[in-house]
Amino acid sequence: MKIEEIGSLLIKALDNANYKKSTVFNYRGVLRRFKTFCNERGATEYSAEIGSEYANAIISPKTGKYSAERHFLQMRFIRFLDSYMENGFFVFGEMKRGRLKPSNPNFGNEYEKFQGFLKTKYENENTIHFYEYGMYCLTQFMDEAGGGDLRSLKPDFIMKYFTQTSEARKRAVLCELRCIFRFLDRDDLIETIAGIHVPRKRMIIPILTDCEQESLQTTIEGEGFLKRDKAIIMLGLTSGMRAIDVIKLKLSDINWTNETISFRQSKTGNLVCLPLIPSVGNAIVKYITEERPDVRSEYLFLSETIPHLPLQGHSSCYYIVKRCFEKAGIEKSGRIFGMHMLRHNVASTMIRNEIPIETIAAILGHSTPDTTNIYITTDEERMKSCVLPLALLSEGGIA
Repeated sequence: MKIEEIGSLLIKALDNANYKKSTVFNYRGVLRRFKTFCNERGATEYSAEIGSEYANAIISPKTGKYSAERHFLQMRFIRFLDSYMENGFFVFGEMKRGRLKPSNPNFGNEYEKFQGFLKTKYENENTIHFYEYGMYCLTQFMDEAGGGDLRSLKPDFIMKYFTQTSEARKRAVLCELRCIFRFLDRDDLIETIAGIHVPRKRMIIPILTDCEQESLQTTIEGEGFLKRDKAIIMLGLTSGMRAIDVIKLKLSDINWTNETISFRQSKTGNLVCLPLIPSVGNAIVKYITEERPDVRSEYLFLSETIPHLPLQGHSSCYYIVKRCFEKAGIEKSGRIFGMHMLRHNVASTMIRNEIPIETIAAILGHSTPDTTNIYITTDEERMKSCVLPLALLSEGGIA
């Protein structure tokens, strides 16, 4: 079947199955990239081979980084196409993220042991997936270099692997290697990479202006704005919760008696307990009592469409915030949108109010206050006060 034809059928089927507009939009993007991918390889007919190749092309050509969200979408997209080729119709339903496996079966046993090792160390699926990908890349490199034994890795080979890694992935690779070497019980290799330092590229974090925050507040208070979306944005504006933690928030995580919200962060595994301020609590109550679908689910925020499943993926929150920003007339202007921007905004507001960095780290759920230092770059006015006047520099006023 022609790639153009099966792709069009999938988008139509997603619409007919009442998938959210944002979800269909995401798959349109995946389809567009898939057609470009096939054109570059001269493929016009769909086959399991070209599908598998695309599903595993999970390094972004723009950033050079692995994207778990991109991996999931592409794997699921190809599974949809394969199900149509096999059954004559698209099989929709919950699908688990696909797992990469080394091409060389000789690495299979160690790879499975490494997966078991990760499960004893980490609870977060994304973290486990991150390190699995690191092991996959290392074994692929070893295979291309002529094979070898993981337990017999040499320092010079590790340095060769690291130097041939793209600049965009070097920080991630160092983190992956440290985990792999701990699994292999190779302290000597940990020492080999201990002296390597890759500077973190940090930018000044964009935040909301006072006028934009007022526009945002007016928008979420307006007629016709979903109570679910208001509650989510209020959580982002006041607590700085990550999108992944918002969509995983359960009804039982809210203690109405003590007026707190408690949850374990997906990214760090840290237990966070936040005060449930009245404005957020009222927004959540209105959503639960007036708008939330009457279905049995432990999760707080549910999809509007039948069967009212819990929100899925970071993109759910991203499009909720993005739509609100657009309705409020807030221009993107090169800034990031979504819950992450609201998280930055919370941190910046606390820094401006001179709240101790340790307190901010506790609220954001950071493992150490050092992680919180990046948000200091949001305090533009204070940074300006630290800059020496140009006149003083030009007059040679610096000793």
